[in-house]
Amino acid sequence: MQKFLAAFLMICILLTFSACKKEDVYVKVGVVGENNEQWEQVIIPTLEKEGIHIELVQYNDYVMPNRKLADGEIDMNAFQHYNFLNNWNEENGEYYNVTLAALCDTLIAPLGIYSLHISSFTELKQGDGVAIMNDDANRSRALRMLEDAGIITLVDTENTFVSLSDIAENPYNLKFFEMEASLTSAAMRDPAIAIAFLNGTHAKDAGFTNSRALWAEELDLHNPLTRGLINVIAVRSDDLNNPVYRRIAEVYHSDDVLALFDTVYAGIYLPAWE
Repeated sequence: MQKFLAAFLMICILLTFSACKKEDVYVKVGVVGENNEQWEQVIIPTLEKEGIHIELVQYNDYVMPNRKLADGEIDMNAFQHYNFLNNWNEENGEYYNVTLAALCDTLIAPLGIYSLHISSFTELKQGDGVAIMNDDANRSRALRMLEDAGIITLVDTENTFVSLSDIAENPYNLKFFEMEASLTSAAMRDPAIAIAFLNGTHAKDAGFTNSRALWAEELDLHNPLTRGLINVIAVRSDDLNNPVYRRIAEVYHSDDVLALFDTVYAGIYLPAWE
């Protein structure tokens, strides 16, 4: 009888343990570009031990990651800053009947002006071409950089975003070629393109560092105006309190990820959560 009770008790313990054991969770994360060391070297292996399995889904542009997130084909994405996210919600949220929201801050990537044909702005010629992003947020960012560099002058405006029509003075008669951000690095090979704007991801993919830029964006993380340029992990707003997603954000903010910004990324990306 005692042996029977002991066996019965053991079975109950095993059944209880099995019932309490958490099931594995699978999360798809949309990313752009090849620079995903924080995910591949730290976040994925760390969470794998906890039964959280992350699959990186790579995209080549800034269009598909939000569409796929809104459609539910991926669970989160990590490629955009607040300005881009907010603009996407304004233009697309009603169509998709969903609002995308920032789960956590990740990094900030200074924008750079690069060239394969000139070594300084003093070599710019009349009618030279400029490869510039075609999305509202990054186009505005690029144009304001050109104004800061003294290349163009913009009209006074209270609008968050500026466009080519807001250029008041263009002494070099620069010709602007608007394109998806992932294409600007390839456009640099065209002799007609004197300068091109590359963000951190595409600059690193092209083998550039900040020191190679003709002009690098100066970002002060303590300036409230810089807030909109901080990159985020985005999720559907209904998922903001998902405990698994919160755990992913927690690991992203770990010291191990922070170390990568000092070594692997060294200025191309800056941690934005400290």
